[in-house]
Amino acid sequence: MKDKLKGLILGVTIGSLITGATAFAASGKMIEVFYSVNDIKINNVSKMPTGEDKPFVYNGKTYVPLGFISNALKQQVKWDGSSKVIYIGETGNVNALYLNKDIKHMNYQSGDSWNHYTYNDDNSNTSVSDNIGTEYSNYLTMRNNTNAFNDDADRMWQYLEFPLNGNVKSLSAKLGWTDQYRSSSAIVKVTISADDKVIYTKEMKPGDFPEDLKLNLENVLKIQIKTQSLDTRISEIGLFNPTFIK
Repeated sequence: MKDKLKGLILGVTIGSLITGATAFAASGKMIEVFYSVNDIKINNVSKMPTGEDKPFVYNGKTYVPLGFISNALKQQVKWDGSSKVIYIGETGNVNALYLNKDIKHMNYQSGDSWNHYTYNDDNSNTSVSDNIGTEYSNYLTMRNNTNAFNDDADRMWQYLEFPLNGNVKSLSAKLGWTDQYRSSSAIVKVTISADDKVIYTKEMKPGDFPEDLKLNLENVLKIQIKTQSLDTRISEIGLFNPTFIK
């Protein structure tokens, strides 16, 4: 990972300085920076940050947002305000638990054998993207499908149950469409229950942005995550960067 990081940060050749702007350094000193980078390509695919996240040049070095670097490396990035430490990948939180690595499902039910789920932690070599292009290596995806012989929306549901045994305080994640199914016209109802009591529900509609979740799970024995299509269109919803805190 170090070699990749070095390449991403230092591998941009600085050419002529075209446009400039002023900014404050951490010490309070005003500095002049130049927005002269036209594009950043990773494996020949454009990944250029935009807006306030645009890379800039200062003193012959190119500065790129850390969030961009971490996503390019398929890693989470987290700022710990109390310790003033930035974590890439593992959060450094000894109380953090992850699907697959720390918690595996205890029950899976589905209305049709064509429905499908996948979950991975940060140690996986695979990744998925949400519908706005953010990439994750820690995720749970749930695809609702049906075959041509049983085109029935009533069969397009599935749920996973995970044991918490009262040892988890909260769950944080980002909920949204996966990039592969970003253009699906389906409507999917997502329901999360704690000990069979609904604590979150939302109908995901085409074009919805990913949204942040923060759920209280104190004293909960098990959590159920369910997706149900409200029509027969194929869909896939992701729970991105799901992190349990004990």
